[in-house]
Amino acid sequence: MFVLLKKGLMARLQESSDLRTTRGRSRQRGMTLIEIMVVVVIISLVAGVVGVQVFGQLKSAQISTASTQIKQISEALDLYRLKFKKYPSTGEGLSSLVTPKGNSEPFMNSIPEDPWGMEYVYIYPGSRNTGRFDLMSSGPDGVQGGGDDVGNWKQTE
Repeated sequence: MFVLLKKGLMARLQESSDLRTTRGRSRQRGMTLIEIMVVVVIISLVAGVVGVQVFGQLKSAQISTASTQIKQISEALDLYRLKFKKYPSTGEGLSSLVTPKGNSEPFMNSIPEDPWGMEYVYIYPGSRNTGRFDLMSSGPDGVQGGGDDVGNWKQTE
């Protein structure tokens, strides 16, 4: 009888131990709602900081691209001047680099748009570059003379 009681007691202890383990495991299986919310908030904060940095770099990259394109077009205009002894007039415009006079080879395959989707503005003779030409992009605001123009002249700080 004592042996039967001992076996019964041992079986009950084993069952209660199994229940505690099962309950403990169920608590460890997933994350609570608060833990999930904390993780989402942290990810959102990191994404916000990174997003601000990326968009700040985008504007400077567009300005840098416009400057590079202006230099390339300026070099093609200088080659045009070497061949024809003068720059194209404002009326002839930049298209004269793609389809020059006579049977000459084009100086450029195409004239690119500025990074904001607008055409570059070409003026000859230039008002900022006397004896040469003014070549500019109207910048992010799309307004010529809006203070954010990018051109082939030296910027005054």
